[in-house]
Amino acid sequence: MTMASDTTSPQSSATQRRTTSTISNASSSNNNNTAQHPSTTSHDNNLPANNNMSNNSSSSSSLFPLRLLLKLPAILTILLRVLIWPLIKLLNILFAPKEFDGVHNSVNADRAARVFVGLVRTQISVVRPVIADSSADGGDGDNVMEQYNEPSCPFVEKGYTTTMDELVHNNPNNPQQHNPLLLLYLHSPLHSQSTKFIDNYLCHPQLLKLLNDNTENNVVRCFGASVHSADGQRLSDMMEVTSFPFMALVSVKKSSSSRSSSTNNNNTNNSISMELLLRLESTQLYTIQPSQITTYLQTAITRHATLIAEETARRLQREEDSRLREEQNQEYQEALLADQQREMERNERMEQERRKREEEEERVRLEIVKEQSRLENAKRILEESGGEPDVGTKVGVARMRFTLPNGKKVNRRFYSLDTVEVLRAFLTLHLEKETGLEIKNFGLSTSFPKRSFGEEDDKLTLEEAGLAPQAVVMVQDLDA
Repeated sequence: MTMASDTTSPQSSATQRRTTSTISNASSSNNNNTAQHPSTTSHDNNLPANNNMSNNSSSSSSLFPLRLLLKLPAILTILLRVLIWPLIKLLNILFAPKEFDGVHNSVNADRAARVFVGLVRTQISVVRPVIADSSADGGDGDNVMEQYNEPSCPFVEKGYTTTMDELVHNNPNNPQQHNPLLLLYLHSPLHSQSTKFIDNYLCHPQLLKLLNDNTENNVVRCFGASVHSADGQRLSDMMEVTSFPFMALVSVKKSSSSRSSSTNNNNTNNSISMELLLRLESTQLYTIQPSQITTYLQTAITRHATLIAEETARRLQREEDSRLREEQNQEYQEALLADQQREMERNERMEQERRKREEEEERVRLEIVKEQSRLENAKRILEESGGEPDVGTKVGVARMRFTLPNGKKVNRRFYSLDTVEVLRAFLTLHLEKETGLEIKNFGLSTSFPKRSFGEEDDKLTLEEAGLAPQAVVMVQDLDA
């Protein structure tokens, strides 16, 4: 139906273009005639309005068949859909979906896998592999007892989609571990040699032992399907199988979604890629012995295991190199951090020493300034007091005798109105000049009467302090 509509639409477009060109030509010819005969144009403008209406109606009636022709494909499409709908319903009734149809129906896929596994088990029971047991007869081998030991079926009882999901997510905790290999077998029930192949090849003791051992060790997963099922037909189309029976060994891997989606339209396998390791089909299988198939499979499995081991070794080597580099980088960072820490500590010590040195220098400078200020202050006080009275002055004079801490005595005369502060100023200057004495902080006291003079007594005159007209004052080193 879509093809019919697509075929008709270009013809309709061409017809429309021809009609449009005809109308445009006609209008252009009318314009030319109007330009050549202006008098006719002026005469036509004076025609009654009913003539214009008749012309419009005639042009609309001429375009109606064209419009009907343009809508003809859509009308035919609707008619065809209405006519085909009962036919589609009838075909769905006559050819109903079979038991194993439906690619995305996991229930039917699992049922088909179980049916195939049941077929293989039945053939294994028919073949009955026999193992001779001579232990019951003393090991002489004359009367050998036959003991039946039926091998298990290596094929899984799940659909293709479920099997592939289990292969890809085999070990989610260790994504570096490789997935098991997948052995595919496609069975054609209508093929004359299919049952014979199962009996003589798939049920061969060596092949069954190889498949069962590798299945138990999670090295190989076996999946079989009939081509009459959805999974079997799907695999047949995917592997491009042309003859049966068919057997293949593939490696299943995860692939990027962008790459797989461009090559596979199935949502289930959008993140799966397969690598073909071994392919056997039709006459290739019949021309060799069953033991040879076992050898081929064992060789392919061993070769793949070797490649996996080499790849794992390279990966481990890369990881080890990366770990060593990380350790070296960590050691380097730790050494660098230690050096930086030592440098910071050294700088901090130097900064502390610098601050201490500056503080000491500032302290010394302040002490020098303080000492200079103390001496200058003492000089100023002595100068303001008028100095020592003359020897001939008898009135208003107080004679002082100072006993220094080293036992030396100093005599000096002061005015009776001088204060105790003048005595301190005199002693400050005298002790500064006196060699062998470094007294900065000293006290004054008398024995008769016993009295000490502190800084609070500096403003007392000598008379008020009881030091006039004469007194013996002892000087004590307060820092001693």
